[in-house]
Amino acid sequence: MKIAMFLGNAGKNSGGMEVYEMELVRGLMKIDASNSYHIYCMFPGGPEKVGPAPPNFTYHVLQPQNQVLSISMTLPMALRYLQPDAVHSTFVPPLFVPPRMAYTLPCSAVFAHPQMYPWAIRMRLLALCGLGIKRADAVVCVSQHVREYLMSNKGVTADRLPVTPLGVNRCFRPQPDDAIDAVVKEKYGIHDPYFLFSGRWEERKNVVRMVEAFGQFKREDRTGAKLVFTGDRCLLGPVVDEKVRRLGLEKEVIDTGKSPLEDLPPLYAGATALIFPSLWESFGLPIVEAMKCGTPVISSNLSCIPEVAGEAAVLVDPYKTEEIAEAMFRVSIDPELRARMSTAGLKRSELYNWENTAAKTLEVYERLASRS
Repeated sequence: MKIAMFLGNAGKNSGGMEVYEMELVRGLMKIDASNSYHIYCMFPGGPEKVGPAPPNFTYHVLQPQNQVLSISMTLPMALRYLQPDAVHSTFVPPLFVPPRMAYTLPCSAVFAHPQMYPWAIRMRLLALCGLGIKRADAVVCVSQHVREYLMSNKGVTADRLPVTPLGVNRCFRPQPDDAIDAVVKEKYGIHDPYFLFSGRWEERKNVVRMVEAFGQFKREDRTGAKLVFTGDRCLLGPVVDEKVRRLGLEKEVIDTGKSPLEDLPPLYAGATALIFPSLWESFGLPIVEAMKCGTPVISSNLSCIPEVAGEAAVLVDPYKTEEIAEAMFRVSIDPELRARMSTAGLKRSELYNWENTAAKTLEVYERLASRS
């Protein structure tokens, strides 16, 4: 079987979708030595970010380095020449959709909450995601929640909606104290207990209400706990900064920036809990990353999060800051609760690994190829 994959984010340093692309290809490299893969990368750094290719994998970097021209002309021409048995487009579909194509919908939020995106980004995502959903033979869903949303709100039939949950990088695991201290204390200068938020500072991540909830928590806190951010500030950075100033939390909130991957496991493991009160997720990878590190999780009771977290997290109404603050207080004062959550999270996280994601995705390719 000849498989073509189009990676629109690998090498871009763009966060979640780049992680998905890189880890999926790595997972396929581990489990499939027989089929032939052609990996088309939008960015020159893509092959290096994914890693060395075994003999049955071939990288191609699309030219020119203009996304519109590459996905509208170069990629379709390459696919026509290759004549693959199955095509997989992750996030960005070719403008001329080939037959037997799978398309991964990274998040349904742009359809469910379009107002949360800046106008230009919203229009681009609606067009691209809409094209992929409409034209692809299979729309790969990263959670059952996404599948049900597309069936209920987009009229997509169940036979076109395979579910392939995400995995977690093997670097996420419980950390020894010296590894935590080297990053948390020595590198970032954090010496107090802290709650961690990991992710992009976007409206749907609910970071403004999270800061408000932290302000409420601090009125009762006696531990000196901080709120630590790691991730891309995006357009919401100035809004969050202003909220921090208005609440007088300048000395209580720490922004580490977009930390490198190797720093994330110690940052997770050293935290009292991950705070992730998102208004809408299609999977919520930081939840599982935290669980893999044995870190308690406080998250939202909306969208896919109950499906992903199961009974291993404290789930709150993300629109109610008092519920978020109360959960922070409960977790901070109760070591037995933290221990139970850590154990439950480690067990729950065993469900998610990239080899399983790759195996389920390979099944999608096989079904598509059988239609030829």
